[in-house]
Amino acid sequence: MLTYTPPRPPEAERPTEKPWLLLLLCFVWLWPGILGHDPWRPNEPYVVGIVQSMLETGNWSVPSIVGVPYLETPPLYHWLAASLVSLLSPWLLSAHDAARIATPLLMSLALWCVGLAGRDLIGRRHGRSAVMILIGCLGLMTWGHELSPDVGLFTGFCLGFYALALGIRQGWLAGLWLGLASVLIMWCASLLELALIWMVALTLPAFRAWRGEEYLKTLLVAPVVALPLLLCWPLLLHKASPEVFEQWWLQHALGPFNGFGRLDVLHEFGYYLKLFPWFTWPAWPLAAWAVWQRRYRLDEPVTQLSLLFFTVLLFLLTLSPRQTQALALPLLLPLVILAASELDSLRRGAASFLNWFGLMTFGLLGAFMWVGWGAMNFGWPTKLAERSHFFSPAYQPHVNWPFLILGIAASLTWLWAVTRRHVRGRQAVTNWAAGATLVWGLGMTLWLPWFDAQKSYRSTALAMQAAIPSDANCVATASTHYVQRALWYYFAGIRLLPTEQTTGAACQYRMVMHYRSDYQPSPQWQIIWQGNRPGSRREFYFLLKKQ
Repeated sequence: MLTYTPPRPPEAERPTEKPWLLLLLCFVWLWPGILGHDPWRPNEPYVVGIVQSMLETGNWSVPSIVGVPYLETPPLYHWLAASLVSLLSPWLLSAHDAARIATPLLMSLALWCVGLAGRDLIGRRHGRSAVMILIGCLGLMTWGHELSPDVGLFTGFCLGFYALALGIRQGWLAGLWLGLASVLIMWCASLLELALIWMVALTLPAFRAWRGEEYLKTLLVAPVVALPLLLCWPLLLHKASPEVFEQWWLQHALGPFNGFGRLDVLHEFGYYLKLFPWFTWPAWPLAAWAVWQRRYRLDEPVTQLSLLFFTVLLFLLTLSPRQTQALALPLLLPLVILAASELDSLRRGAASFLNWFGLMTFGLLGAFMWVGWGAMNFGWPTKLAERSHFFSPAYQPHVNWPFLILGIAASLTWLWAVTRRHVRGRQAVTNWAAGATLVWGLGMTLWLPWFDAQKSYRSTALAMQAAIPSDANCVATASTHYVQRALWYYFAGIRLLPTEQTTGAACQYRMVMHYRSDYQPSPQWQIIWQGNRPGSRREFYFLLKKQ
């Protein structure tokens, strides 16, 4: 008997990604550069100084460095860092390493939020792609591993972006996340960044997807969660010191725009135009492709939220008088979400080019780092060894076996990861992220002692400590030298007083920083010591004694 068997629909292509490998790559990306080195500029000395003051004085309301208030950023990140120092130092880690653990904790939350936002806006499995693109962005390499409140700011924007995406379908939960994101942004940055996330939130109902009842719940719940917490630190600061609160309000409350006492806007925009192409690579060309592909589907939530978020942030950069890479970090969020949305439609030729470019770039950089490691430790190639010693003269050649083993493991893992065939968009960005992780990992394992010998202020502070006479009653320095005051006290216990506090007092010693080694003080001062940070030819320090 004949029977009819209907044809089966074609099976969807089975995913080739292994989620546990992606999680492992994220974990490996998070940790290089976190442990094993002294505080480095530009931001780490400030955090170390504030954390040390909090733990010594017990005053957690007023961020200060060696007794002088430092109000550039609110103290939430410093509270987390100080808590970790109390928990982990000195029995397990040094104080600065323990404080730096705050960064991978917050970055883990940021990556998780980006993955969830990608899944909610684009679909299942697309969150992984967004995370891979994000950790491959060149601008996040350094900032994602620093001891800096900007990590908390970036995490707050990631949480806020996810909350806005979630607000379409789960209003109560989205309101909770948006409220907590507002607190994180405000307590790690300023009122201006808080206003930015709410500018996006209040503009979204212009689009149909955010006009429902669920998003209304989000806008109602978020202020209820956020307002009591937002007011806590300003009230604590005002109670501890009304004068310091007024200083924060007038000079720092608006972050890049200073404060309500002096509002600065506008600058030359060329800085961010030059920063954008490399800082957001490879997210921006993939995002541009996605916008082109979606030019007839601009009514979809992923496109609307991403473009609105990007536009508002770009408006901030246009007006801000402060030029710093940290302000550009939130730009990565809408770009990586847009890039992930059309990653599967990326032409095979474009994916192959991105993959080839990543293999060549990171492969050559990785090979150079191995050759450079050999030169700095074994003296060959000779020319490279000479340049290595020129840039880091304090480095003593030695083989750090744990770092060497980690470097070998990272290199072998990268070689295994990039040998896959049939590379498409997802594989190309994963290979790029693996290459970025390889280079950063080699830099923060094989080259870490070399970098630390060049960047650390420890030897300079200890050398000046040995030169200070035992009968010295105090040493003064310019009030703007926050880095030196923080690290001289951290490394050597030298309490550098601001010159404004020593006017008219019998402070016979003064530390001066100058950009030339032939500095000559006025006749009433005599140089009794001079030195500089190893490898630096632009910072020279002089200890002066009053005649």
